[in-house]
This record gives sequence, C-alpha cells and structure tokens, in this order.
Amino acid sequence: RVGLVMFGDSLTQLSFETGRGWGSILADWYQRKADMVLRGYSGYNTKWALELLPHVFRGDRLASATASPFKIRPVLVTVFLGANDAALGGHPEHPN
Repeated sequence: RVGLVMFGDSLTQLSFETGRGWGSILADWYQRKADMVLRGYSGYNTKWALELLPHVFRGDRLASATASPFKIRPVLVTVFLGANDAALGGHPEHPN
C-alpha cells in the first residue's frame, strides 16, 4: 500500500489541529488512495530531526515501533523544519 509521510516539527505535529489544517486537507484529498502517517515532533530542530531519520525510515519503508517495518511505501514525504532552528537559545524547548 502506498503512503504519505508528514515529517517535521510542530508545524507538522499540529497540522490536523482545528480540523482544517494542511494535514487534514491532504488526508481529505488522498482518502482511500493512500495511508497517511504523521511524524511531527514539536520543538525539534533540523539537527534533532536528522538524528531521527533512521528511526522513522528503514530503507524504502517506514519504521514501526516493533521490529518489522510498516507495509506501506512512501510515495510522498513532506518535510517541514526550520522554525525551531531560528528560535533564540535559552529556553528549555530551544536550548541551541
């Protein structure tokens, strides 16, 4: 089964908030055509997100919480990062 992966920071994590965010619009467009997988990590900067990539993807498949990969192959991956890279340090959520 094909899939859409949404990967990024809080802009991705909260993309379904209020029911009409960009994530919910994508899910509506692709209903019954592809599986949606949300991997949004609030507060993460690009450095931290890059460290997660091997844990989110394994080869051409998504990694799961168990040892076996999901049965879906991503055909579209959105990546939204950078907002936390621009944040000033000194806050516990944005130390660097």
